[in-house]
Amino acid sequence: MENKHTGIPTLYISWLLMLLSPATLLFAQQQISNPGFEFWEEIRSGVNEPIKWNSIKNSDGSMAKKLAPDVISRSEVAHSGKYSLKLVNKSTIGIVANGMITNGAIHGETNKDKSYVYTNAKSNEFSTPFVSLPDSIVGWYIYTPQEKDSAMVVILLHREKVTLPDHGTKQNWVGGVKLMLGATKKDEWKRFSVHVQYFRKDVIPQYMLLVLSAGNRKNAVEGSEAYFDDLQLIYNKNK
Repeated sequence: MENKHTGIPTLYISWLLMLLSPATLLFAQQQISNPGFEFWEEIRSGVNEPIKWNSIKNSDGSMAKKLAPDVISRSEVAHSGKYSLKLVNKSTIGIVANGMITNGAIHGETNKDKSYVYTNAKSNEFSTPFVSLPDSIVGWYIYTPQEKDSAMVVILLHREKVTLPDHGTKQNWVGGVKLMLGATKKDEWKRFSVHVQYFRKDVIPQYMLLVLSAGNRKNAVEGSEAYFDDLQLIYNKNK
């Protein structure tokens, strides 16, 4: 079987990763896949997503997937390149669905308290193997919130199984970031930069889980709108 995003046989990728030592992979300083949201694909009729990213339209809950509104789209309001990512909070059946995207998997239910994001290690589409130790994450955004809403950037470096929000998996966390973003000037890109906090010293992660959202998960407000572009991991040369 081939990895649909690279065209390289999955077995070969697994074999190559086994041959590379952690030190070699750390030196490689891994980056975020499709960080400028330039590359998109149709995952099924009428549903488009940036390659290596997933929305609630691609969740593992059949009912939530069926009822989920379109909260992501490709925008030509770009910081660089041709495209950026647009996220919008939308209401459906009395629930405000976050304009949210992740490089992992989404367990979606109509009850938001039972929904979460996670790394599905059994799927190349819903997981990102990652063994580097970045110092920070930077990127560009435009945000127009409704009321007191806030956009969000989350990165979690981890081993084995995790869920966001957490359901008893913090022992697998290696490092991470949770950054809340406020309003920007209309149509003006603003740079964000935040250091990764490490919780476990001398532990190499296995995966990276990323989440971008147009709203506060618990109190997302309908109509809040966010654009993201040009994400990048920064490395400390002294590490």
